[in-house]
Amino acid sequence: MRLVKLLSRGEGIRTLLWTFIKSFQALPYVALLIAMLFFIYAVIGMQVFGKVAMVDGTHINRNNNFQTFPQAVLLLFRCATGEAWQEIMLACISGKLCDPESDYNPGEEYTCGSGFAIIYFITFYMLCAFLVHTHLKQCLS
Repeated sequence: MRLVKLLSRGEGIRTLLWTFIKSFQALPYVALLIAMLFFIYAVIGMQVFGKVAMVDGTHINRNNNFQTFPQAVLLLFRCATGEAWQEIMLACISGKLCDPESDYNPGEEYTCGSGFAIIYFITFYMLCAFLVHTHLKQCLS
């Protein structure tokens, strides 16, 4: 009963509740865009950075790597939240140690990674930030 009185008198609360309801209408579309972004970048990451060796104590280790799709998505989620994405990017640049189980020729142990890592991680981080910022901006207007 008090909630109904509060909603009928409080203009600010009504506006806040209306904004909350409107944001849920756009949520499936934004979630689909983010899922597509993660899928595309995870597949590209697996192809380009999947052979980088997992070394404990570094940012590419047994918990954070591009060797499997679920691990790649988890690593990208970590990057999207801003947790050490620069260090992960630097761990994937050219000249990194290759995974012993990957196929590389003798003498090419340090040829994994790619200079493409800089473009890859910066564009991923910027696109994620853009999608979240755009969604929040639409919710608040």
